Amino acid sequence: MEKTLVQQTKLTEKAQEITVRILLNGMLREIGNGKFYQGVPKYDSLTAEALQNSTYPLHIRFELKKSEVFLFAPVSYRSESAFHDYGTALWVVDHKNQKVSEPDVDQLTELVYRELSEQFSQKGLDLFTKRIHSSLRNLEMIMQEGLQDKDALTYSFLESEQQLPVGHNLHPFTKARMGFSREEQLLYGPEFNRGIQLEYFLVNKNSVQENSVLDIPYSEFLEEIVSLPEDLEPDYLIEGEKRSDFYVVPCHPWEASYLLSTENGSEMISNRTLIHIGALGEEFYSTSSIRSMYSADIPWMPKFSLNVLLTGSIRINTEKDLKRGYASALWRKHAGASFEKDFNQFKLLLEPVTLGVYHNDKNIESLNLLIRENPFLPEDKILLLARLCQDEPANGQNFVQQFFKDVSGKLGTGLEESVTIWFEKYIKLLITPLNHLFSHYGMAPEAHQQNLLIKLDDQLLPQTLYVRDAQGYLLKESAREQYIDLAKEYPEIEDLFIRDERLLDIISYHVLVSNLSALIASLGKTGWASERALINILHNEFEQIHQHTPSDFTRYALKNRHWGTKTNFKAVANEIDGITSAGAISYAKVPNLLYQYYFSDQLIQPKGKEVFFSRYFQKDDVTITMRPMDLDEDLEMLHEWFNREHAIKIWQMNWPIDELETYYRLMLPSDESHSYIVLSNGEPSCNIEVYWPCRDIVGDYYEVMPTDYGTHQFIAPTDPKKKFVSPSTQSMVDYVFAQPEVGKMVGEGSVDSLASMMNKAHVGFKVDKVIEMPHKKANLNFCYREWYWEKFPQNKDVEFTVKITEHE
Repeated sequence: MEKTLVQQTKLTEKAQEITVRILLNGMLREIGNGKFYQGVPKYDSLTAEALQNSTYPLHIRFELKKSEVFLFAPVSYRSESAFHDYGTALWVVDHKNQKVSEPDVDQLTELVYRELSEQFSQKGLDLFTKRIHSSLRNLEMIMQEGLQDKDALTYSFLESEQQLPVGHNLHPFTKARMGFSREEQLLYGPEFNRGIQLEYFLVNKNSVQENSVLDIPYSEFLEEIVSLPEDLEPDYLIEGEKRSDFYVVPCHPWEASYLLSTENGSEMISNRTLIHIGALGEEFYSTSSIRSMYSADIPWMPKFSLNVLLTGSIRINTEKDLKRGYASALWRKHAGASFEKDFNQFKLLLEPVTLGVYHNDKNIESLNLLIRENPFLPEDKILLLARLCQDEPANGQNFVQQFFKDVSGKLGTGLEESVTIWFEKYIKLLITPLNHLFSHYGMAPEAHQQNLLIKLDDQLLPQTLYVRDAQGYLLKESAREQYIDLAKEYPEIEDLFIRDERLLDIISYHVLVSNLSALIASLGKTGWASERALINILHNEFEQIHQHTPSDFTRYALKNRHWGTKTNFKAVANEIDGITSAGAISYAKVPNLLYQYYFSDQLIQPKGKEVFFSRYFQKDDVTITMRPMDLDEDLEMLHEWFNREHAIKIWQMNWPIDELETYYRLMLPSDESHSYIVLSNGEPSCNIEVYWPCRDIVGDYYEVMPTDYGTHQFIAPTDPKKKFVSPSTQSMVDYVFAQPEVGKMVGEGSVDSLASMMNKAHVGFKVDKVIEMPHKKANLNFCYREWYWEKFPQNKDVEFTVKITEHE
């Protein structure tokens, strides 16, 4: 009994860990209210009280404005893709009431809900919390009773669909299934591997709207799914009724019971437009979506409606879904056939048959049916991408690690090389076909991690990609002209068109965030490949494709400062249904991951505290050295500097020392900027900040490039003999331009600081324009290496020492 209780406690803790991680990363992604925070403060006693016993040197500080508190979360894995992992012990720091507290899951849920909701309501919070509880319970149940045999991997389609214990890691209610009892969860949940027979109804043909691109009638098609009993007519039909008067319509067993309990269902039974046959035929198995059913021996997968609250929505097949599914099938048959010939390793799975049922002119969604192609044979090795994009709750080694150990064994290569080879093969199969679809056909499928299936070869390398959910295959508005004739013949095609800008954000979320960013983070967490190395590979692939076949898709991926990401968390907090009100869901902005290709670790995240730059200026008889700021040693000095008279007006950083400390504890671990101390003949004399404009507010005021790097410079002495302005400035420029990632330097000094602008002009900076920033009116100015060398030709070949710091 004691062991059981211990095991249950561990399952509860793991479920909570997963939930906390998803909540925090989702809030960070959609609101952007978190920043890395380094160490334990000296002057902020309240925050120090919270963090003093933490074993983690790095936290994310979330600013929860609506609750007027800060939330500190320890970072156990820092992801460049923003899929971070967190340690235990979150802390809420409430400066207003001078309190610190350790929130439990319910308290954290309320804090997150308040930030996400546009208008707080107790009813909304109760529903949000209820759905979190549903997800937590199901996570525990799946870990306890679901399929957990890690030693018997077959890589079959069904195995991949059934073993997703974490579920949807971009949704707050990753395993919420509100509407199922525990027994129904065990019966219908894919993780429990229960075969179930489908329920069947006879539906009067006058109540059915069928759409099909197949060359066979529905009755013949149905024979591939179920063998109808020979006594169907005498047992179920009455005098005057004929078998030919009815469609045989399959239904999910849970939905069949639900339908029969509704007023419409009862009326249809009473007037015999609906006749319940019952369970028939082969057993089907739930896939990861629960409502799509699979049987290895049947070449079709029915996708049913389920009036169950799964993750963020009641999962029904709407009339819009039926129209789009049919329109996508028409598109492939009449326009997309040549694509499959050109890209036979990239398959769009279609839903060539749809049925809609109506009663009294009202659509009966319970019986709406989409039939999807099933190309997967029992012997095929198939991997659902989502399985590679989540941290599974396993003791020790997780699935991702086991998979790449198997790949390594097949290839006979090391683990790092195996991950790299696999990733390179995957993105080559993915990006070029998607780009061709978008640029030549205007088509974009929703290729997110839950919709992307990978057929593996004998070495477990990607061989063929499959994308499913045809109702999500959309056409950009600007491509409408090339489909004029097809739309005249098949008006249903009109249902696929969507604004170009909206479609690019949709692609961004599905492909760039949910697919590629999540995969990179997951591979990085194995410890066998760095995220940066994978990002660089991905950047080069996009760049190569863009050079040969540029499109708005490749341009967006490479050039946009931000990528769009769907606000799933905001949507559910504000009770926006992701299916019936998809158009109402907004898209937040996340930093472009491919910009990391141009990120200078040396400038923004230097390691160590020692002097790494040195240059002697003979004319001034001064040696200028530079080192990263040491918060423990330099804070009080900088505080004194910024309170000097000449600093207050321009820099406006004469804050209380606890605020200045917070400023640096947030800056130093960031990927936005870093602070340096410049020494003249060994005496501290200058503070410079190097920043990355694409992550800075200044990037809002011009067409920022990821190769732009900016600087701020403060000369502390007022004695002209100790200022060494020109040597300090030249050293700053020398150091920045010594980094190969830098294209041009950027400045935005206050228009009130004539001396600063003259100093910048002295080394080659030129004013581009005056900009109105929230905190100042500034001269936006730029400098290229050539401009600097025009001012100081000798500096092109000058000798100075730069010790490049090592990074993992």
